Amino acid sequence: MKLTEYITLFHRQQTGQLGAEEAQAFQQEHDPELHQELDELWSDSRSYKAGYEPDVDKGFSRLKFRMEADQPREAKTVQLKTKSGKWMRAAAAIALLIAFGSYWFATADDAAQGLVYTTASDEKIQITLPDASVVYLNEHSYLSYEAGEGKRKVSLTGEAYFEVASNPEQPFVIYSNDVRTTVLGTAFNLRAYPDEPTVEVEVTEGHVRMEKDQAAQKIELQPKERGIFSMDKQRLYKEPSPELNAQGWRSQRMVFRDAQLSSALKEIGRYYKVEFKLKNPGLQDCALSTEIKADPLSNFLQVLEAVYGLEVQKSGPATYALSGGRCN
Repeated sequence: MKLTEYITLFHRQQTGQLGAEEAQAFQQEHDPELHQELDELWSDSRSYKAGYEPDVDKGFSRLKFRMEADQPREAKTVQLKTKSGKWMRAAAAIALLIAFGSYWFATADDAAQGLVYTTASDEKIQITLPDASVVYLNEHSYLSYEAGEGKRKVSLTGEAYFEVASNPEQPFVIYSNDVRTTVLGTAFNLRAYPDEPTVEVEVTEGHVRMEKDQAAQKIELQPKERGIFSMDKQRLYKEPSPELNAQGWRSQRMVFRDAQLSSALKEIGRYYKVEFKLKNPGLQDCALSTEIKADPLSNFLQVLEAVYGLEVQKSGPATYALSGGRCN
């Protein structure tokens, strides 16, 4: 079980959201040392007051060594540092979420304007926020909401589709992996999983501004545009997204018209929760035109075999090697 999944189940246990099957999985993966550290953080966070900004780095300093120790011993290379960095991004986001969640439960009697939601594996939920905004939260995601001081403030780790209720006097601001997304009233998809190298916003309607926190980077997004922040390159940019395929997890539909094969495989892999490894570099720029409507993965694999003559082999639990082939 991934560390992020373990912390999700811990949070759901503390807030009374843990189902029977989840409880059994949580018990099987019980880690006394890690559980004690999370218990202490949870207990400390219950004393947070309004306006308090959690010191995430300090709050997770003791967990840092634990996360590094979780890595295989033989991986003590440059790759280890990369993985460790991803764990720390996950830890930071979850620490902040726990802080918000604890604040809500600790101050509920005072009618605080804070809420927190989490989803487990294969779980998607629909949320109606106090301001009438609607959020569709994808699996393995964490969302906190707080209203006050002239704005609606959301923290998101994972993926969600937002239908934001318009209120020009109280902007809707989302924080995710050092990226700030500001809207007044619009609909868009935001993906910010801590173990992925990008934060992505895809706009259905309205107008969205993406900014890199503490940096002079800002882009404005219109409908059918996607904004991307690369954490590796620390660069914010946008590109056309005419078919809104990033929302396939919610709509169960994806359309590709003369799309670059390598890019399409990345998006389709997200949809099916698998990774495609294209062995023939000469096929990366091949054009792909297809439509997926809640089709099983086997159907798409048959398309690859028939259209490009690819040999498809399963090379791991969620990995497919694509060999040979030609552009049609």
